[in-house]
Amino acid sequence: MQRNPMLPKSTVSHLTQFALRLQAHVRAWLWTGVMAIGLSFTLAGLSRADTPLPAARDLQSSAAQAASRHQPLVVMFSLPGCTYCERLRKSTYQWLVKDGYMVQQVEMEPDNRLLGFDGKPTTGKALAQKYGVQLAPTVLFLGPGGREVADRLVGAGQPDFYQAFVDRALKEGAARLGAHQEAPGRSQASWAPVGGGRSKASA
Repeated sequence: MQRNPMLPKSTVSHLTQFALRLQAHVRAWLWTGVMAIGLSFTLAGLSRADTPLPAARDLQSSAAQAASRHQPLVVMFSLPGCTYCERLRKSTYQWLVKDGYMVQQVEMEPDNRLLGFDGKPTTGKALAQKYGVQLAPTVLFLGPGGREVADRLVGAGQPDFYQAFVDRALKEGAARLGAHQEAPGRSQASWAPVGGGRSKASA
């Protein structure tokens, strides 16, 4: 601070110290604000994080394991950033996993490498093309060899009907796999209203 010749030296010294303290407080306040903003963005990012589903790695093995339980292998074809995919993962398919169903996700990307139903290397994009999947989310109910054993669910539609489509597909798949008993039940309390979807027949 430049000294004013009209002010006593002691006054100038006090003003200088005050200015330095004020500057330090302003810096601390600004830093606190920056940290708070950063934390809010971090928390917001965590709240929007995708709900995880097991990634498909060996479809031949997974389909055989599901069939041994008299269940179809449930495969969701998804894309990064797909809002409807996340809604279905969160409201429906994570609960199927917890209830013991084999549910796996295939990202329709050329760099997503996995083993197909023939045990040979393939990619998520190639697998989607093989099944004629053009829209995310698309959910297939598959048996050994990769054959579809129930109507696929394509896209996102009316939330009120999606749960019924899933139930029907699971029962139909179990029946076609030769099960003489109902597919494993799920906890009704664990089901949240579903984000949407439709069967191939109702599209």
